[in-house]
Amino acid sequence: MTMSTWVIISWVVVAILTTINIIVFLKLKKASMQMMKAAFPGAKNMQEAVGMMQGMMKAARRGRKGGFRSGFPAGAMPGMGGSQMKSAMEMMNQFKAGSDGKKKK
Repeated sequence: MTMSTWVIISWVVVAILTTINIIVFLKLKKASMQMMKAAFPGAKNMQEAVGMMQGMMKAARRGRKGGFRSGFPAGAMPGMGGSQMKSAMEMMNQFKAGSDGKKKK
């Protein structure tokens, strides 16, 4: 094989790897957007989601006077709606139940 054949083969491999990289990037972007929309339903883009998160953090800081207290009951965390907190807790419980079932088998 001549040198030009190896150059052509290497460029074909580069093109294939670039295509795979772009496809993986688009899949990850789609997944991250779905996660963002699930966590921050009103956010249209990442900047709004970050702003909402910072607002919740500020509300949580203002809500507690003194040290950090853990174990907020559903709906008691400042800046978070009761239904949103309940659904998050239900998802965590379902995840725990699913992972516990897999460990026992």
